[in-house]
Amino acid sequence: MIKVIKTNLIKRLREESGQALVAVLVLLMIGSLTLPPALSHIGTALKTGQIYESKTDELYAADSGIEDAIWQIKYDRLEVLFQDPDYDIYDFGTTWSYNLEEPINGLIPEVTLQNVWIPKDVTPLSPAESRDLIESNKLIISGTAPGESSYKIKISFYPGAGEEDDLMVKSIGIWLPLGYTYLTGSSNLEADPLDDYYSVPTVEDYAGGQAVVWEFTSVPFTDFPGVDPQDIPMTTDITFEFTSTQPGVSPVAISWMTTSGVSDVPISWDIDTRIYKIISAAGDTEIEAYSAKCELRKMGAAIAGDYRAVGNSLMRDTIPDSYDIRDELLTESDAEINDIPSNADVVAAYLYWSGWFAEGTAQTIWEDNCADFGAWISGSCWNINDSHFRSHYSSGAEDTRYLTMKNSLDLSSYTTGTVKVSWDQWEEGSLESSDALRFQFSGDGGDNWSNMITAFSNDIGSTPQYFSYTVPDEYLTDDFKFRFYLQYFGGDGEYCHVDNFAVAEMIFTADTSVIFKINGDQVYLDGEGDPQTGDEEITASGWSALENEPGEYSYACYLDVSRLVKEFSDLGDDDNHTGNGEYTVGGVDADTGDQWSYAGWSLIIIYSSPETAGHQLYLYDDFVYSGMDQNVDFDGDGEPGGTITGFIVPEPIAGEENAASLTCFVGEGDNVWTGDSLSFNGTQLSDGEGSVTNVWDSQSVGMSEDGVDIDTFYVTWASGLLEPGDSTAQLDMATEDDSWNLIYIILSLRSETVTGGTVHYVIHGG
Repeated sequence: MIKVIKTNLIKRLREESGQALVAVLVLLMIGSLTLPPALSHIGTALKTGQIYESKTDELYAADSGIEDAIWQIKYDRLEVLFQDPDYDIYDFGTTWSYNLEEPINGLIPEVTLQNVWIPKDVTPLSPAESRDLIESNKLIISGTAPGESSYKIKISFYPGAGEEDDLMVKSIGIWLPLGYTYLTGSSNLEADPLDDYYSVPTVEDYAGGQAVVWEFTSVPFTDFPGVDPQDIPMTTDITFEFTSTQPGVSPVAISWMTTSGVSDVPISWDIDTRIYKIISAAGDTEIEAYSAKCELRKMGAAIAGDYRAVGNSLMRDTIPDSYDIRDELLTESDAEINDIPSNADVVAAYLYWSGWFAEGTAQTIWEDNCADFGAWISGSCWNINDSHFRSHYSSGAEDTRYLTMKNSLDLSSYTTGTVKVSWDQWEEGSLESSDALRFQFSGDGGDNWSNMITAFSNDIGSTPQYFSYTVPDEYLTDDFKFRFYLQYFGGDGEYCHVDNFAVAEMIFTADTSVIFKINGDQVYLDGEGDPQTGDEEITASGWSALENEPGEYSYACYLDVSRLVKEFSDLGDDDNHTGNGEYTVGGVDADTGDQWSYAGWSLIIIYSSPETAGHQLYLYDDFVYSGMDQNVDFDGDGEPGGTITGFIVPEPIAGEENAASLTCFVGEGDNVWTGDSLSFNGTQLSDGEGSVTNVWDSQSVGMSEDGVDIDTFYVTWASGLLEPGDSTAQLDMATEDDSWNLIYIILSLRSETVTGGTVHYVIHGG
C-alpha cells in the first residue's frame, strides 16, 4: 500500500512543471520587502558612525583648547599670549581670543577667555580704578579655609592719617563655588543680636555657586570683631562654617567688602582668587568652562621665582687661638650650586663682595666742639656742662627736648654714602629702655624731618662712646639740617651727654674689580655688556663703605652678573641655563691682622621653573653696620629691625614644610662673641647649625673658611609664624657683644599658584 502511494506521488510531482520558479518568485517577493530597509539601516549606521566620529573629533579638539587655556593661565602666560589688546587681570569687560598653533584631529580650536567679575550686586570698576584700588594695598581682603568645614575672611585696613575711625562697612560677601553650601547661622556676625555688626546674610544661587552677603547700615569698621584702632594694619576675621560635597577639598572662594567714609576704597575684593570663563570651539562643537586660579597677589617689587645663595670667605685664621684674628688673605675661593631644577631658567644673578680696611680718611665738612650753643637752637632741657652738651627733662612742652642746627649746610655735591654725622655720647643715672637719645635729618632747612633714629637707649655707661651715622641720600641737599631729640630722661640723676659733633666726608676706597669664574673659566662682560671668557676682571657697578670703628671701615661691591650666569652656567633639559655650576671669586683686597679683618663674596641666583612659579622674593641690599647692643635697621625706616610688607600669606601647601626662607650675607661675625640672633615675628630662628643666640659666628654651613656668614633660615608652616592672610612680618637682627656688617637679606615667601581644573563645564553642539 505504501509503495503504491509513493509511486503515485512521484508520478504526480513529475507532472507539476515550474515548481522552482514559484520558489524563486517567493524569495524575490520576500527580498523586495526586507532588503531596502536593511540597506537603509546599513547606510544610516554608516552615516551615524561618520557623524559620531566627526563629533568625537570636534569634542576632543575643543577639549584640547580648554586644556591649553588652563595651561596658559596656570603658568602666567596670558600677558604674553594676548597683546592686541593687552591682557589685564583687572579688565572684566574684554574677551581675548587665540587659535591653537597645531591642528587637533584636523581641526584648529578657537579659544576665547574672559575675566569673571564675582562681587554680587556691585558694578565692576574700570581696569585703572581696580588697579589703583587693589595695588594701593590699603584695604586687603583675603580668605582661607583653616578647617575641613570652616572658612575665614581676613580684612586688613591700613588707614591714612586721621582715617582710623572713618571706614564704614556697608556689606561683606563671599561666593562659594559649586558643591559648597553656607551653614545657616554659623557666622560670628550672627553670634549676638546685640552686636553692632550683627547681620543675617542673604544666601542665593549665583554664578554657578552660592553668594552669601551680610548687609549693614554703615557700621564702623572699628566695631567689628578684634579691630584695634591702634594696630597697623587694623584687622578683623569673619568666620563661618560650610558643608561640602567634596570632603577635604578647600573651596576656591572669593570674598569682598563694600564701604563708605574713605573715598579711595569704596570696595575691595580677594584678588588672590580669580575666575576665568573659557570657550573653546572646534567645528560645530563648543565647550564653555570656568577655571579658578589661586595665587599670592604680586605686590611691590616682588619677583616670581625662587633663589639660591652661595659664597665663601677669602680669609683664614692660621693661628688656632680664641681671638678669631684672620691673618691670611686667600687668592680665591669657590662654592657650588647643584640643586636648581633641570627645567629652570636663570632670571637674574647678583654678585656681592665685601672686605675690611684698617684706615680711611675723614675730611671735616662742619664741626662743633659743643662748648656753647652759638651754632644751635636749644630747647630748655639742654644746657652746657663742662664744655659739652648735657640734657635732662624736668618740665615743658615737646619742643624743649630738641637741639637743632641753626644754619643749613650744602651737602649737594657729595657722593652717596660718604657723608656722616658723628659725636661722643655717654650718660649718667639709672636708665630704662624708654630713655633714649634720638636724632633726625632734614633736606629742606627744617620744614620736614626724617623719622626718628635712635643713637642709644638704656644704660651705656659714663665713658664717652664714639657714634657715627651715614647721612641718607635724600638729605644730601643744599639745605641740610640736623637735630637731636631727648626721649624721657626725666628720672632723678638721669643725664645725656654729647660732645665733639662733626659732619664729615669719609674718603674710602674699595676693591671694585675682581676675578669671577664659572665652572673653572674666567668670565667677564665686554664693553657692550656681552658675556665673554678671558683674563679680564669684572668691575662693580656700585659700591658703598661704612665706618666700623673710628678710622676703620668696610666696603661692599655689587654687580649684576645675570648675563654671565645665563651664558655659562650648566645646561638643563634643553638649551636652558639653570644656574647650577661651580663659582669662584678671587683677587679681593682687604686688610688682615685685626679682629675686624674679613673678606668674602656671595652670589644670588634667581630662577624660575614650573615648580617655582609660586614664590615671591624681596631683596634688601643696603650696606648697614650693626654695633654692639643694636637691632639693625636694615630697611632704613629709622626704627630697629625691619617690617616686611607687600605680601599675603596663602593657605599651607600640602606636602611642603616651609612657608618662607631667607638668607643673610654678614661680614665679620665672631664665634667668640655671642648674643647675635635673627627673629621672625618675635621668634628666634636657627642658623642651620642649631644656634639661635650666635647666628653670626663666621661658620656657615658648607663654607671652607670663616670670616663671613651666608646663613639661610626657614619659617615652617608648623611654626605658626606665618598664617593665611598675614600681610606683614617683623624681622629683627639683634646683637649684644659683637659688631658686624649686613650686606644683603633676600627673603622668599611661598605663594600658592594653583589652577584647579574647571569648576563648570558645558558642551554645546551644532
